[in-house]
Amino acid sequence: MKCIGELLDQEKYGLEWNIAVLENKEAIMNVFGLKNEKWLNVWNIDSRILTLFYKSFEAPYDWYIVVYDYQAFCADQEIKEAIIWHEIGHIKYPVYENQLSIDSEIQCDGLAIKKGHKDGMRKVLELTLNMAHSLNHDLLTKITTERHLKLLG
Repeated sequence: MKCIGELLDQEKYGLEWNIAVLENKEAIMNVFGLKNEKWLNVWNIDSRILTLFYKSFEAPYDWYIVVYDYQAFCADQEIKEAIIWHEIGHIKYPVYENQLSIDSEIQCDGLAIKKGHKDGMRKVLELTLNMAHSLNHDLLTKITTERHLKLLG
């Protein structure tokens, strides 16, 4: 089920676009290759970091930030704002489907930090690193560690 959680405030975020935060558990599960939501607990995955950013082809929205669970996404304002700013960064620093760009990810992390969400970005990277370790995912561990070192020292 898709559910619009909020429309980002254009003034607050300095936007010229309409960006909606959309809850869509099914899309998140499919993109991240999860067949059953119980795997989130088994693999120590915090659903707040499972986000997607898409260009919209439907008015009145220009972009979507897709989250797994909107209520959980909003539970920690530092994490929420860091993720929102990171995703907004993908407008300027895109990462296309089935591609990987550490440089783009670092640029987007940097935007979140520049906008005052260093603590939130630190939490996001720590959650991502915890997930990478529990999944025993060497590439995700390497990328997350590199992002952390470049931005937070």
